[in-house]
Amino acid sequence: MQPVFIDFEASSLSPASWPIEVGLAKIDNDEIVVKSRLIRPHDSWAMSEWHLESTEVHGIQLEELSVAAPAEEVAHWLSLEVEGCLLVSDAPEFDQRWLDRLLETLSTDHDLKLADFDQVVWWAFSEEQGNLKPGGLHNVYSELTNRCSTHRAGDDAADLARAWLAGCR
Repeated sequence: MQPVFIDFEASSLSPASWPIEVGLAKIDNDEIVVKSRLIRPHDSWAMSEWHLESTEVHGIQLEELSVAAPAEEVAHWLSLEVEGCLLVSDAPEFDQRWLDRLLETLSTDHDLKLADFDQVVWWAFSEEQGNLKPGGLHNVYSELTNRCSTHRAGDDAADLARAWLAGCR
């Protein structure tokens, strides 16, 4: 199963924070396809969870979200985009919470679970007996080390996809 890399930007890092941007990166014939959406906050999300410190990191202003797609619309789009895919995150402890919060805006149940990037990479670049394929892991983490995160969801998801491709070479 081909991985789809996912990343979120959020209102803050607190337990009650909510997603403001989601990014996906897929690999199609050795090309990285990136899609991202800004998310208008859902009415049930506490505006007190918007922290200016987070704005300084990702650069997304609250005003930009007022013209973004509603959370329910983004949740529906996302669920269609990733149906049947292995969703991979480099920060699943945060991204799972924001994915759940986004999908809770839909009236249907969901069971999307994020896989940890490091675990998936280890599995993908190991041989049957658990021996490492020469160079694969080194290439993945060398690529990641050389990246400078923009803290934008699409770009950060694309960085993970680029690292994956480096491991495949």
